[in-house]
Amino acid sequence: MNFKKIYLGLGIAALFFASCTTEEDVYVAPSLGTYDKGVLVVNEGNFGTPNGSISFLANDFSIFQNDIYATENPGEILGDVVQSISFSGDKAFIVVNNSNVIQVVNRYSFKKVATITEGLNKPRYSTSSNGKLFVTNSGTKSVSVYDLSTFAFITNISIDKTVEKIVAANHKIYVQNGAFGAGSIVTVIDAVANTVSTTIEVGVGVNSMEEKNGILYVMCGNNDGSALYRINTETDTKSVVQTSSLKKATNMDVDGVNIFYTVNSGVYAMPIDATSFTQLPLFSVADNGFSTFYGFAVIDGYIFAADANGFTQNGILKIYSASGTTLNTYNTQVGPNGFYLNF
Repeated sequence: MNFKKIYLGLGIAALFFASCTTEEDVYVAPSLGTYDKGVLVVNEGNFGTPNGSISFLANDFSIFQNDIYATENPGEILGDVVQSISFSGDKAFIVVNNSNVIQVVNRYSFKKVATITEGLNKPRYSTSSNGKLFVTNSGTKSVSVYDLSTFAFITNISIDKTVEKIVAANHKIYVQNGAFGAGSIVTVIDAVANTVSTTIEVGVGVNSMEEKNGILYVMCGNNDGSALYRINTETDTKSVVQTSSLKKATNMDVDGVNIFYTVNSGVYAMPIDATSFTQLPLFSVADNGFSTFYGFAVIDGYIFAADANGFTQNGILKIYSASGTTLNTYNTQVGPNGFYLNF
């Protein structure tokens, strides 16, 4: 969902028409499927109840549809605690934590392709590299590896620490060894050999990771302050920016030339090459306890924030401008926790 590219494309198209005859046609890329060019919203559902789901929001905000997996696969149940999604080619890998399953679908039609169960024990997040799918398992503190072509189980890599988010870069897999305010390590896996190559010490409370242009950005937040680490994925060397005045920064997301993050009910932003944390929020939202920012992302300057509503009712997705103006509001299903660009 690249709004900037859309607007730029419209401008280029206008110039094209001005310089061509009316007999000439302009090529418009066909849609790859019903759920192309939009954002997928992961709804966890209630723990112990197989009511997790996926919602779809079109890139122009004109269409919002809940439960697209059930729509495209009648009679199929996605599962209990839908945790995350990753992509490889035209496939989407939906990680369902408490059901110990990964549902593989075509990312554009959402038709089911395969089901992965072997080697999974409370799976959390996944990523792809070197023709393989890597999945973190909180139940065994390990990373499972699968063949991307056949979905066959290859091996389990023991980490022996908390395993959470996972990022691929430069034929390496970076595993966040922290969750819920604990942990201070990032483990590096050789994606070719399927072995641990090193560990990198970061701040206590590691909670977010994202790679851009060869740099892995890692956010850490605790009662003493917050820290942003930049790890060069070629050398695995690191640098850090710290603050003691902002506690427990989390939900880091890199968008364009800015890094966004949240502290309590505030949304903050700083330049991607900043040498200090921004101390004042762009805006704040109503504080709804742990449900506030249960899901958070920034896509082309649009800020996506999900309120889980305490898991007692369906969640709410709000889209904000950078100044905090509410642009759109949607009712999701239970427990919205993440947003994934499907473009």
